[in-house]
Amino acid sequence: MTSWFVNPKHKQIWLPPAHLAIASLAAVIAAGDPAGAASGRNERSVESVKSRNVGEPIMAIVSIRSQRVTVYDADGWILRAPVSSGTTGRETPAGIFSVVDKDKDHHSNLYDDAWMPNMQRITWSGIALHGGPLPGYAASHGCVRMPYDFAEKLFDKTRIGMRVIIAPNDADPVEFTHPALFVPSPEVVAAAAPRVETLAREAAEAAKTAEEAKSAAAVAKRETASLAASLGELEGLKSRADTELAYTPRRCSPPPRRTRGRRGPRT
Repeated sequence: MTSWFVNPKHKQIWLPPAHLAIASLAAVIAAGDPAGAASGRNERSVESVKSRNVGEPIMAIVSIRSQRVTVYDADGWILRAPVSSGTTGRETPAGIFSVVDKDKDHHSNLYDDAWMPNMQRITWSGIALHGGPLPGYAASHGCVRMPYDFAEKLFDKTRIGMRVIIAPNDADPVEFTHPALFVPSPEVVAAAAPRVETLAREAAEAAKTAEEAKSAAAVAKRETASLAASLGELEGLKSRADTELAYTPRRCSPPPRRTRGRRGPRT
């Protein structure tokens, strides 16, 4: 039984997410050093694919050797950037991980409250992807530092559970076969396509509705705050008026005027 994964040299064929863990492992094992192909490229620049529309990131591969991270969607690589991994004695561990936690403005509880913006944790023992300075070589305490802007961009695109592979050498997804893998039926995939499109459209509409509700809630909150401020101002004016009224001397009313009664004739 033959299955396919993304390889720039071959036709790109869709593989269900359930197979990605096996595919990722096969990529690390099978692609040790593809004849130094990566060494001829500019490793210090941030790259993004321009030839197609990109999808949701499903996997990131960090090469310790090249000090580079490559992010993939279901059809191939979409983002590349330089990194700085762990220094000698504090090496970044190789293996297959997943994003288990995210924090936009994280500060380390291990290293003197160090700032780790756009942190994406991949182990509970202190290894994460985050923005940081890049000296051009491995210099971190075990985390994978990325350019600040790139880390922010990636943070906004990824979700908890995204696969992260850390490989000692340059690893790229390759074609592979295994009798234990399932091959999706073209008929089933074709039948599911309309439903997937419907779900995507409904999700987009729901997101739009949620955004409109969020905007309306923000407007209502601002109006409520304005009304509360006006009410507070009126209450202050009333309190001041009551105070002034209490200390204002009241005028005494003049005594009632007496009128003499008319005397009748004497008898």
